[in-house]
Amino acid sequence: MKRLFFASLGFVAFANAAATFYYNQVGYDKGKPVTVIVKNTTDLGNTAYSLFKDGAVVSTGTLSQGFNPDNWLSAGSFYTIDLGSDLSAGTYTVQLADGSTSGAFTVSEYALSTNTLSTVLDYFYDDRADDPYIFNLDASIGIYGSSERRNVQGGWYDASGDVSKYFSHLSYANYLNPQQIPLSVWVLAFTAEHIPTYIAAVAASAKTDPQTEALYGADFLLRMLSPEGYFYMTVFDGWGDPASTREICAFSGPDGDKSADYQTAFREGGGMAIAALAKASTLEKDGDSTRAQYLAGAIRAFEHLQSKQTMDGACAYCDDGKENIIDDYTALLAATELYAATGDKSYLMTARTRAIHLIGRLSETGFFWSDDAKTRPFWHASDAGLPLIALIRYAEVEAKLDYTEHDESLEGSFANVWACPTCLGCGCSNNYAQTALATVKTHYDWLIRMTNQEDNPFGYARQTYLTDGKLKDGFFIPHDNESGYWWQGEDARIASLSAAVAYAATVLNEPRTESEKYATNQLDWILGKNPYGVCMMYGKGLKNPRIYDGQSNYDATLAGGIANGITGKNVDGSGIAWDSDGVGSVGFTESWQNWRWIEQWIPHTTWYLMALATRYDEVSSDLSKSTLPKAKPVATFSIQQQNRLLTVSLKEHQTGKVLTIANLNGQRFHREILASAKTTVNLENLPNGIYMVQVNGLGSRKILVK
Repeated sequence: MKRLFFASLGFVAFANAAATFYYNQVGYDKGKPVTVIVKNTTDLGNTAYSLFKDGAVVSTGTLSQGFNPDNWLSAGSFYTIDLGSDLSAGTYTVQLADGSTSGAFTVSEYALSTNTLSTVLDYFYDDRADDPYIFNLDASIGIYGSSERRNVQGGWYDASGDVSKYFSHLSYANYLNPQQIPLSVWVLAFTAEHIPTYIAAVAASAKTDPQTEALYGADFLLRMLSPEGYFYMTVFDGWGDPASTREICAFSGPDGDKSADYQTAFREGGGMAIAALAKASTLEKDGDSTRAQYLAGAIRAFEHLQSKQTMDGACAYCDDGKENIIDDYTALLAATELYAATGDKSYLMTARTRAIHLIGRLSETGFFWSDDAKTRPFWHASDAGLPLIALIRYAEVEAKLDYTEHDESLEGSFANVWACPTCLGCGCSNNYAQTALATVKTHYDWLIRMTNQEDNPFGYARQTYLTDGKLKDGFFIPHDNESGYWWQGEDARIASLSAAVAYAATVLNEPRTESEKYATNQLDWILGKNPYGVCMMYGKGLKNPRIYDGQSNYDATLAGGIANGITGKNVDGSGIAWDSDGVGSVGFTESWQNWRWIEQWIPHTTWYLMALATRYDEVSSDLSKSTLPKAKPVATFSIQQQNRLLTVSLKEHQTGKVLTIANLNGQRFHREILASAKTTVNLENLPNGIYMVQVNGLGSRKILVK
């Protein structure tokens, strides 16, 4: 492990003990929103302030109404100073009427890219799992409960105190799976494609580049692919416990209890690994393996998982035996990237059915439901923006297609009928991209509406979650969740939402005022504009988190790494807590519990990189006014179902019409050429589930077999 340690540079500057100022300590992008927060124990509402640049006043204003969101303060309020988006490049300070003065903050062209991109890329390079001792161990590592051994060298260490390597963890909790190394590979490949100019600008100062790191990660993913076709989930050493064996396994609970349940479902890192390998196969060069090998691995893994889980059936590798929303958005991204890499329309068919399923989880309010019963809202501590990103990526692929002519190669895939989320197969529209984007728009609006309530001076992303059996809107995830122990700072979550909102605003061609405010506020929080004045990216800003001291012999806090961050204080996620409050402030007595705030974790930096890639995107384009041709109107057919007998009726017999019955994964169970206008099919041998009945050229219908 390459270790880089930087001393904190000092605390946020402020003139007196009464007024405290919080701002982005790394720099504001010219042309993006600039806000500064003031905290005071007495009322400062309507207090005058002056903005100084190079010692001269350039503007004046008055403070907003003060707020104390969710009792973050024992006394006093926070006030927002909104300086707009048109400040010229330079160094600024804010001074209140009583003389209280902020520290200096800067505005410059592409400040975040210039000041952090090379450091973030260095983080990945320095976090490579190439320490000689670990590297040699991983060359022939054991598998829990087996005598077999595998070479799983490569990848990145998970956290500053954890040299394990994860596709995902928390699988036993079912709804909390974070996407870890596979997500990093996909984001690095995405970044290489989307911001080449910015990458070139920092190439001389960075130790690596996104394409090189993506290929390095893709090589590791291939090594983690089993001969059977599934990915191994984790290489785990008990968080550095000297008594624990480093091996391929699954684990659960706060004690890291190991098991042989190490086969990854879509949601357990399998879907993201497929998407990452497929995307890596489209890069401009090979890694240790070839691009053809990356693609072949992705295809083999996808076929295997398709045989092991279904949207409305069983899931062999899922801990509770059934899919949820995380399977939907990771499988959607996997199928989308496979189609983008191969042009094979069977992957497009699967992406469409996954998109239907994901769209069907959207609530009337605008959030997604995690479960099929629609009792648990989707909230996620690290990947909250991923459903939007998967839908957008899918819409981008769909937008390139021409639906004017029927494609005979897609018989059985409902090619000419977009199944709307309420009636599945009504034929109301076949503009696939626009239907997906309508869901993106609804969720995007909800995210901004939820967050832009006036009692949120920092603009920190709110969420809806379940706690104590009730729905709650709040800032931080509840401590009482399915894991039984796991909650931590959410810098990955807010960075993922910054990325998702910026990406959505581009493809929807939304006015940038609200989206840029939302996206910028999340990154500002990470970079020091938070109630503790801490820049969570180590080696940047004025005040960094303490170095985390875990039990591993390879503890390393790296420049460019981002700490877990600030949490809620109480069991239901309310209140606010940080390392400086002490672990006792949230009921702990063990000092090592401070990992919840100060430990670096790879998803945080991964999502921050994705936020830069969407902020400075040079590739994505407006899809909202896409002139996709509409499909020609087609005649329909009718169906009647009586128990396990299905009757299909055409208005009149047409030669060449083929009846196909397939499940929502596209697996065909019946196919016949229609010899007359009416045909009866016995469904006795079909497993229980939802099926699509299609007649080529005439559309499709949904049926339920039980």
